[in-house]
Formats: sequence, structure tokens, C-alpha cells
Amino acid sequence: MTVQPGLHRQYCSVAAPTQLWLDPDGRLAGEVKPPGAGDPADPAGFTGLLHGDTRMLSRALVRVNGLEPEPATVEAEPGGILRVRGLVRGIPGPTEDPAVELLQTWTVTPGLVRHTLQLRTSLDSLDVDVEVELAADFTDMAQIRLSRFRDPSAPIAADDSALRWREDGKALAVAAPGAVTPEGRLAWRGTLGRGRPFEAEWQAVVTDDDDAVVAARPPAASTAAAASMPASRLPRPAGALGLLLDNSLDEVAGLRLATRQLPDAPFIAAGAPWYFTLFGRDSLWAARLLLPLDTGVDTGLAAGTLRALAAFQGTRTDAAAAEEPGKILHELRSKELVLESQGLRLPPVYFGAVDSTPLWLCLLAELWRSGRDEAAVRFLLPNAARAAQWLLAAGTPGSSTAPGSSAEPGSSVGNGGFLSYRDASGHGLSNQGWKDSRDAMQFRDGRQAEGPIALSEVQGYAYQAAVETAELFDAFGEPSGQALRDFAAALRLRFRERFWVADDAGAFPAMALDGHGVALDVPGSNMGHLLGTGILDAAEARIVADRMVSPELFSGYGVHTISRRAAGFWPFSYHCGSVWSHDTAIAIRGLLADGFIAEARTLADGLLAAAASFGHRLPEVFAGVRAEDSGVAVPYPASCHPQAWSSASAVVIAQAMGAGL
Repeated sequence: MTVQPGLHRQYCSVAAPTQLWLDPDGRLAGEVKPPGAGDPADPAGFTGLLHGDTRMLSRALVRVNGLEPEPATVEAEPGGILRVRGLVRGIPGPTEDPAVELLQTWTVTPGLVRHTLQLRTSLDSLDVDVEVELAADFTDMAQIRLSRFRDPSAPIAADDSALRWREDGKALAVAAPGAVTPEGRLAWRGTLGRGRPFEAEWQAVVTDDDDAVVAARPPAASTAAAASMPASRLPRPAGALGLLLDNSLDEVAGLRLATRQLPDAPFIAAGAPWYFTLFGRDSLWAARLLLPLDTGVDTGLAAGTLRALAAFQGTRTDAAAAEEPGKILHELRSKELVLESQGLRLPPVYFGAVDSTPLWLCLLAELWRSGRDEAAVRFLLPNAARAAQWLLAAGTPGSSTAPGSSAEPGSSVGNGGFLSYRDASGHGLSNQGWKDSRDAMQFRDGRQAEGPIALSEVQGYAYQAAVETAELFDAFGEPSGQALRDFAAALRLRFRERFWVADDAGAFPAMALDGHGVALDVPGSNMGHLLGTGILDAAEARIVADRMVSPELFSGYGVHTISRRAAGFWPFSYHCGSVWSHDTAIAIRGLLADGFIAEARTLADGLLAAAASFGHRLPEVFAGVRAEDSGVAVPYPASCHPQAWSSASAVVIAQAMGAGL
């Protein structure tokens, strides 16, 4: 099994759809090898300038008088800036102290990256030759994810001002007037001295063809949506919370995209580097978490996300794409995604998510209740009607549904009557909730659950979606409100009868039902998503709140994905023991909604402590190592960062801390 490249030590700057990755020393030097690595095909990480789904520039290595600078610091600043400070120790000075400092500044904007070099010295005068060695390889993102990298490509054109590469409609141009050498390097010669720095600059411009489905969405001047709102315009908490909020909103701004089909409908890309596109549940949850900061004016994030997804709403039954009429997509790409090691082959528009549709309805209702954009809500009512019909069909016992989407119609066993999933294509996602790795759904003894699987949190989403959409439809004079209320009431009763199980600590809602209707008998973080949906009564919510802060689920930094007592628990498992930032934040949001303020604060304190371990930022996921066993949160090496719903989680943490957002 191929291990994904490590990401936790790399530095990243994003300005969607462009991203820059530097190694732990702040270099763009190709692949990052682990200490003592012997296999060059198994790097610990990668570097590069990426645009869309392709790495364009794979190397930009700087030397001064033939010497690489030794790293000192790497700092990230708002606005897509990385500053790399190093010392050229091989150039002697009058004392044993380093005599030459190199400050590199990378500035990333959509489609354009600027790299400035500034040399300073303690010497009275120093002649320098500065060189940047370049390489471009146009490696596809799916291949990078498998640690497979192409050989560099030769430029198709060069003169003394620019180098140009082009492949399959993608283009890279490196501009450095007067500095391009016949060998394809960049080179400058100059003199510096004490108080007289030497500076040079070059820039890379990246473009893709018209096949790209997403593009940058510059924030409109009239909007103060959270995705573009400067942190200075928000009520800024002091200390660690303020730092986390500032960093998180800057990350959200860097992830802002739109589809080419609807350039005025912004959404937040799921995350860097692998998920730099529209994802149903990720983009929806990010918009829900950020809604308190969304003005809804002109280019509101919630309305944009809803519109972007509605444009691709399912219209037919297609098992290969998991498409069904009324269903909301899972992910959007410009071409088929093939991950051989995982047996995945996903079409460009893929609907393999059981939760995107109810989450879409929840966000629409929340946008309506906020009063921010009634025109957008009214415009989306036809889409809401189709999504509601999908919800009713998918979650009603005996209803006719698409192949593989639920238990057999009319069955009184299995999981009929609940929203459920099973991949019918043989090459799609085997798990289609947010815990989508192959081993995510398991029993206490480690056995894997067989489908079709009904996830507990999805029933909570469905209940909330039905209740709130019924209210929305009533307000706008739309039909189906009573059918949705009846559906919700019946679902709540079935859930109480079928999902609640018990262990030696008492009762709890199971993570899921398997294809035989058997409850997965291990406590998991899924139950935290039920809070605030209304599917639990007050006593049940109290039980879940207590479980959330219990030692078997709360690590001190966040909520474990499954109980520490499960046979399959492993703190470095992607979904079976790790801690996900957004997962804990959703539990905090639900705790606040149901009035469990102290428990919400406990989890928020944990996430805030974890963020301090990652430079006051929240990664996608980190290891489930307890706070009592480690004074810092331990990274999960392949964790993406920034990640949309992780960055958006800062808003919920601030709410739990009483920051007034």
C-alpha cells in the first residue's frame, strides 16, 4: 500500500486555484526525503507551485555564489505570503559570525506567484552571483498523491526575459527580464554592502485551459462575506483565540473559488493540496460554520455555495456517478479521478455522498432564517423541492430509490427507512459519509460493517432538513411541508428504536446500522453531530453531551473519531482514532445549540490548545494522542492544510469562548 506524502512539516500558501508548497527549510527543491531514506520513489513530502490539479513548477532552488543558504526561519503572513530567512554561511566575514543573510518572499495570488530575493551583509562590499535553478514537470495531483513524479519538461520557448512551458492546455511562464541564461536558469550579478542590500525578483504565471471547472473568485468590493472579510473588521479576541481567528479567516480567503459556470457564486474549496475544488459536504459545512460572518450582500458565501451546488443537482439515475434525481453532488473535477491504490475511479461530477443533500437543505433554511438573502432563497426553491423529494424517497421505508442507495424497498429488516448508501459501481467510495475511508465503519471488535450503511449523523441531518425545509416551504407557500413534517416525526421514532445501544457506561447512539440492520456497537464522534439537529430529546442530548467529554472520546485536544476502547482504535488512523478539527467543532456547535455551554467550552479549550501546536492554525486532522501523554497535539503526517471546515471551525470556537461572533 502506497503511503501518501507527508504534509505536516511543509509550508503552504494558497490563493485558489493556485498553491505553493515549500519544504521544512523553506525551499522549493523537489521531493522531500525522510531522514535516511533509501527509496527515491517514496518521499516524505513534496514541494511545488501547483495550479488546479497540476504541479507546474517542481523546483526553484536558490544559490548565492554557488552556495545554498542555511535555513533560519519560515513565516506565513496574511495575503498568501511566505517569508524565508536564511544565512549564507559559506561566505566568510571578519569574525566567526555569519556575514550574509538572504530574505526570500513568496507572494501567492491566483495564477501568479512573485519571488523576491534580498541579500544583506555586514561586509563593506561583496560581489554576488545569485542563481535560481528551475524545473517544471506538470505532474497530475493524483500521481503526486501516490508519490509518483514525472521527469522535468524542457521549456518550449526561452529568451533573456522569460521561460515558457506548455503541456495539455496548461501553461507556465517564468518572467525575469535580463536574467534568463541559455541553460534555462535565472541569474543576477551585483554588489552589496553594509546598509546597501541587493535585490532581485522573478514571477511565475500559470494558466490552464477552458476544461478547468473552477476558477478564482475575487471578492467583490461591496461584500463583507467571511471568505473575504479582513480580520481587522471583525471583533477580534485577544491572545491565542485572536491569532487562530486571524489565521483561519486568512486561510478561508485563500480557499475561495467559483465554478466557471457560475463565476458570481463563491464557495470555499475543500482543502489543500488534494481537494482544491467544490465538495458538497465540505463546502456546505464551511459555509454553515461561517454563516455568522456572512453578510449575504452581493456575493454571500452561503448563497454562493448553495447556487454552485444547485447548478449540478442530479437529474437522472446513474450508478457509476451515484447520481439520483434531486441529489447534491459530492465532488466536482475537470476529469476522472483515478486512485489505483484505493481502487477508485470517480467521474468528474460524482454524487457519492449520502449527506450532501440534507446538508444543502439545512444551509438553505439557515440562510433564510438569518434574513440575509431572501432573493437567493426564493431563487433556489425549485432546487429545494427536488432535494426534498430525494430526501423523502431515500429515507422512507418501501419507497423506490436508485440502485444501491438504500435497503430493499419494503424491507422491515436491514436499514429501510433510513438514509443509507452502498457503492453500486464497484469503483466508487465504499463509505459515503464524512468518514469515507474503507475501514471507517467497524464494530467494537474491529469487524468491518457491510452495506448498505445508515449513518447516525445523516439521520440527524435529514431530520433537521425536513423540519426546517417544511417551515421554509410554508413561509413561501410551497407544497410538501406536511409530508416533510410527517417524514421527520417518523424518522425520529425509528431512530430512537433502532440506533440506541448500550455498553458498560450506559446508552448511546450507534455510529451506524449495517446492511442487516445491526447497530455498530462502538461509541464514535458521529453522535456529536446529532446535537442541535432536534432528533434527540433533552435526556438523550444530555447523554450524548456527557459522552463527548468522556475520557474514551475526548483526548484533551478534541474528540476521537471512535472510542479508545474499540479494537480498531489507533491514534494515527485516518478515521479510527484520530481527531478531526471540524468533527469536534460540529459537536461544539451542537452543544451550544442544546444549551451545554460548559461542555462546549471544554471541547473548545481542547481545540484551541491543539491549534497552538500548529502555529495557531487547525489542520484537517491530527493524531489521537491524549493531552496527558503529550504536551503538544501530535500531527497526522498526511493531514491537509489549510482545510475549509477546519479553518471555519475557528468561528465556532470563538462562539464557545463568548467572543460575540
